[in-house]
Amino acid sequence: GGGPLPSTTAGSGRRELAEWLTRPENPLTARVMVNRIWQYHFGRGLVTTPNDFGTRGQPPTHPELLDHLATEFVRSGWSIKAMHRLMVLSATYQQSSAVDPAAGTARAEYASFPRRRLSAEEIRDSILAVSGELDPTPGRGHPFPAPTTWGYTQHGPFAAVYDHNQRSLYLMTQRLKRHPFLALFDGADPNASTAERRNTTVPTQSLYFLNDPFVHEKATRLAQRIQGADLPEADQIRHAFRTVLERNPDPTEARDAAEFLANYRRRTDPANAPTAPLGALIRVLFAENEFLHVD
Repeated sequence: GGGPLPSTTAGSGRRELAEWLTRPENPLTARVMVNRIWQYHFGRGLVTTPNDFGTRGQPPTHPELLDHLATEFVRSGWSIKAMHRLMVLSATYQQSSAVDPAAGTARAEYASFPRRRLSAEEIRDSILAVSGELDPTPGRGHPFPAPTTWGYTQHGPFAAVYDHNQRSLYLMTQRLKRHPFLALFDGADPNASTAERRNTTVPTQSLYFLNDPFVHEKATRLAQRIQGADLPEADQIRHAFRTVLERNPDPTEARDAAEFLANYRRRTDPANAPTAPLGALIRVLFAENEFLHVD
């Protein structure tokens, strides 16, 4: 933005700083923000160095688009919600993720939607949402132990995981020890400014969907909801697919799912765990790339 910072002798100076950052002759703040929002939706920014818009950063791939979005952002009153709406309703966002070989430069020119995996928080929120367990209320303070009981040291630091059904935004974040779920699915490093997350694909992520108590509990809740409607098995399978993947199963998938449920029932006691077979099928759907990616 350039120019000297404003000086003040009253208050903290935060208001003056905010006004300096958003003054009309400084387009940088709006450009940086809309670039971050674009990166959130498309997996990469129009400027691929989101933390560096300086001379050592990369130039925008579409400078006119970046300027247009920044102008609209300011004109809307710096409304992030309006910018989200503008992007997701665009023809670019609504394109298929199937790459057209004839396009050639599909990734650079957005000839197709660049498929991206959900972030760690989005995965957890999606599981909560489809299971019907998402608590939409804002997060509150965590039940930290009383200061009079503290005895933490360098070699015995504080560590806790306060799980809940609220949005993952409200999970406790520690610098020394990340929440195990966020660590497994590439959540942000709390010790650094994380402009871009690196997606990894490791076997322990698949094992998470098979074994983690959180996934078992939410799959069971969804299975209970589906079976509570007293539907035939074929309709239960269809309901599970529509809830998790938002589509009906094709004939092969429906046949494989019915066979899966039959095999699972032969290995379990339906009287003790009536929802176990359907819950296991739902866990399989949770682990599908179709559930874990934005297409």
